[in-house]
Formats: sequence, structure tokens, C-alpha cells
Amino acid sequence: MRNFRMLSFVIFLFSYLSSCVEQKSLPLHIVIDLKENTESIRYSQFAQSVDYIELNTNDSCIISDISKIFLDEDTLIVLDQDRAGVLVFTKDGRLVKQINDYGNGPNEFVDITAFALDSVLNQICIFDWSTQRIMRYSYNGELLSTYHMNSFVRDFAVLNDEINLCFLPFYSKELPYGVWLSDTNSVIVKRYDTKVPADYQFEFIGTNYVSSNQGILYYDRNWDNISAITKDTLEVLYEFDLKQRMPEDLRKKDPASIRLDGLGMMSNFSSSDQYILLSYYFYEGDGKYKWVLIDKNSGKTIVSNRVENDIDSIQTSYHHIYQLNSSTWCRVLDADPDDCQLKIQLLNLK
Repeated sequence: MRNFRMLSFVIFLFSYLSSCVEQKSLPLHIVIDLKENTESIRYSQFAQSVDYIELNTNDSCIISDISKIFLDEDTLIVLDQDRAGVLVFTKDGRLVKQINDYGNGPNEFVDITAFALDSVLNQICIFDWSTQRIMRYSYNGELLSTYHMNSFVRDFAVLNDEINLCFLPFYSKELPYGVWLSDTNSVIVKRYDTKVPADYQFEFIGTNYVSSNQGILYYDRNWDNISAITKDTLEVLYEFDLKQRMPEDLRKKDPASIRLDGLGMMSNFSSSDQYILLSYYFYEGDGKYKWVLIDKNSGKTIVSNRVENDIDSIQTSYHHIYQLNSSTWCRVLDADPDDCQLKIQLLNLK
């Protein structure tokens, strides 16, 4: 019996130590070489079906392109790339409201610097740097509240209790920078330990974060890694050894003096339980986008110039695939010269 107890203890201890080793295996180190090229990444590798939505703007051609898109249950919220503002649609594509209150009035915004969703309160949040305000709207377009921000943000997400997760991925001597939490009184309630080099001058702008079951997934372009952020923690999950990453010495130079030939910059990414799909802008010749599909379990990568629809064969050359949630991504179809209504593919993931 004594030997049996000793054996049981040894097995327990081994299992415990093994679990500790597994927990310390993060971050996962992944090599990305944009010069690799598989013929195509196929929808069927990560999606099981495709649906379609036409964003019907009532015979008015007001959407130029999608800059950002959110799905909250049965509501689609789109930020136009030009000056159409924020548009709210039902999930079947019917226009509910257009929020484009551009101007200098007390209830207007000069520009939409950043845009986020409070899915707990069902509110649309717009940050205007010119007035340093966040303006909160209902899904029906009613202005509910405004409050002042004491800092500039490149992007932000809204957590519970109206706490803003703020991103400014470049050094600022006078203002907060990096990643931090701020309340509606513009009080910083938490700073995360993110290293932002003071001498970096180059910044490439694109998608900064997506939501996931692990929290907010943030792509840090200073270090080419993805972190999971909650109210309490920031944990690096994936480190990318990007072979075309801009060297440190170039990042410290005047951006106008840098030759970008042969360099790659992450433009957009989406995440599911099993996969990460990234699009990189690759400065080669006239420049082109490269796609990278990563299997989260194995770390295996597929690099290609194109992502192909092999499920129903309706193709599009659109260079971003946006994440709506962890089970649904979307992609804009190529424009129809005879129809200005924007159409999107919904990719239902495996």
C-alpha cells in the first residue's frame, strides 16, 4: 500500500510539473516568410459555409469602402472609409441609421479618429481627436452622452463598466502611450507593461485588435506579436519572426527617407478558435498583399498571394477579411459597376 501511495504521488507530481511546463510554453514562436508562396489559401481550410449580405442603403451610394465592421447579435455596424460616417444595418442588410454628424457644433464631430462598440450597453462609441471627446450613440443613432479624453488614442476597445482599453503604439513625451485602461472621467486606472521604443519614428496603420474568448487580441507592430488583454492581464500568445520585418535602424529614421522595398507590414488580422488569418502589405515591386494562415494548434503557416473561395466559387480580390466574432469572418465582394450597394461574404468558420 505504501508503495502504491508513493507511486500515486510520483504520478501526480509528474502531471503537475508537466502542466506547469505546458503553461510556460507561451508565447508560441512562429516564423513568417512572405517570399514563400502557396498557390492559394482556400476557404474550405478554415470555413464550412458562406452566406451573403447586401448592405442596402436605399438607392443611395453612400458607402465608399469598409474601414471597420462589428456584428452584435442581429446588428451590423460599419465605419465608412470616407465621410459617410457610421452606418447601422440589420443582419439581413437593411439600413437602420446613418451617423454622420460632421461639423463643429456641440453635438457634432470633426472626424472619426477611432470607433468602438460597447456590446454590453448596445452603444456605438466615436472618438474625435479634434474635440478630444468620445461620443456615445444608441444603435438607433441617438446621441446619449459625451465625455472628454485627456489623451490621444490610435484605437480603443470598450470593456465592461464603460472602461476604455486604449492603444497608442508610438512614443509620446507629453501624453500616455502604449496600452492602458481609462474610465469615463479620463482617469487612467491601469497601465500595461508594453515596451514602446522612444526613438522609433515609423508607424504602419491597420487593424489593431479583435475580440476573442481570451479577451482582446492586440497585434503590436513594434514587436510583431499578438497579446491577449483582459482588465487584469496582458499575455503575449504569439511571437512572429517576420523575415521581412523593418530593421531596428530604419525604424529610428525619418519615415520619408526610408526605402520600403522588400519589407512587410501587418495590415489586418482575424482570429478563430483554431486559426489566425493575417494580411501583410509587402513592398515588392508595385506592392501587393500577402496572406498568412496560421494553425493555432500546430503553428503551421501557409503563405499565399490569394485567398480563394472553393466553397461556392464566388471570388473577390478584397485584401482584408474582417473578424465579426470567433465563429464568423466577413469579406467584401468586388464592386459591381452597375450596382453601388456593397455586398459582403459571411464566412462561417469550422
